Amino acid sequence: MAENQDGQERTEEASAKKLADARKKGQVPRSRELSTMLVTIAGASAILIGGGQLANSMTGLFEYSLSTEFLLQTDTSKLPSQLYTLLLQGLLAIWPVVLATVLAAIVSSVVLGGWTFNLSLKLERLDPIKGLTKLFSLRSLGELVKSIIKMVVIGTAAVLIVELMSDDILTLGLQAPEAAIVNSSGLLTWFFLVVSLPLILIAAIDVPWQMWNYKKELRMTRQEVRDEHKESDGRPEVKAKLREMQQAAANRRMMEKVPTADVVITNPTHFSVALKYDEARMRAPTLVAKGADIVAARIREIAGENGVSIVESPRLARAIYANTQLDQEIPAGLYLAVAQILTYVYQLRTWRDLGGAYPQAPEPEVDDSYLKSFE
Repeated sequence: MAENQDGQERTEEASAKKLADARKKGQVPRSRELSTMLVTIAGASAILIGGGQLANSMTGLFEYSLSTEFLLQTDTSKLPSQLYTLLLQGLLAIWPVVLATVLAAIVSSVVLGGWTFNLSLKLERLDPIKGLTKLFSLRSLGELVKSIIKMVVIGTAAVLIVELMSDDILTLGLQAPEAAIVNSSGLLTWFFLVVSLPLILIAAIDVPWQMWNYKKELRMTRQEVRDEHKESDGRPEVKAKLREMQQAAANRRMMEKVPTADVVITNPTHFSVALKYDEARMRAPTLVAKGADIVAARIREIAGENGVSIVESPRLARAIYANTQLDQEIPAGLYLAVAQILTYVYQLRTWRDLGGAYPQAPEPEVDDSYLKSFE
């Protein structure tokens, strides 16, 4: 069983996060045998399908390169154009084969491990000591054994197909050049196709093994799984710090609304609630800020600095604090009590502006059902 540096066994399957991280690093399952098989079959198939056209193009290319016009050319200024013509004719002749093999190479990479693109340079790969360690590892030994088996299988298939084609190969020397070129291309195509058959078997064995080995290398210990769960769920100290920061930000936004309130109702020391009422926009007074102890004191301080009326009504302050969320309207059962407070606040404003008799502070009644949370 594989172990990590701490000696713990890697018994757990790789998580989705570890698989995603490995993919980002370019670590995906790959099979060179699958690539070799697909490229060989694709090239042979392209030659088989377009063998006649390829043979004709190659015949024309040989005729031009062996012509007196080309071989006995004395004007050196024309040599570049003639070489360019040869190169262009050669590329036009083989482009279907090249295209087929390139597409096969791309497909063989994508079909197993998917498309990845990673330009990161790992300096540890340049370490000669680690390179020698990998060279004499069990994995390298397995690759060596696999290569030997592959050579034996492919070599046996090649010998058999050459023996079967021996008469046809010897006959090529008795044929006209044009016929010999066409027939030789056909023999070569069938040779590659037959040699590719063992590659299919080798790839069929190598692909599952590569998948199994890839999953085995990414296995995790139970401790690694627990650590990953902690990171994904959030470490307790980090979550606590985030909650603290979120609460601080919420308190700042709440305190910014206190100067816009119409009244702050207090306990008078333990609780403070700030209410705002806009008859044109609101159906009922809305709670814009609330707090207990230190936060309550800060609400009263900001209200005093901004000229917001502060009214003591212990039962009403506690009832609003317990039964109303920020930016919500007060409960219907508290409408009358809050209306008495707001009437008193409006009377205070009139007294400050016009003078007269000082208004009497109300003592609103609050149903005990709104204070159950404090019992």
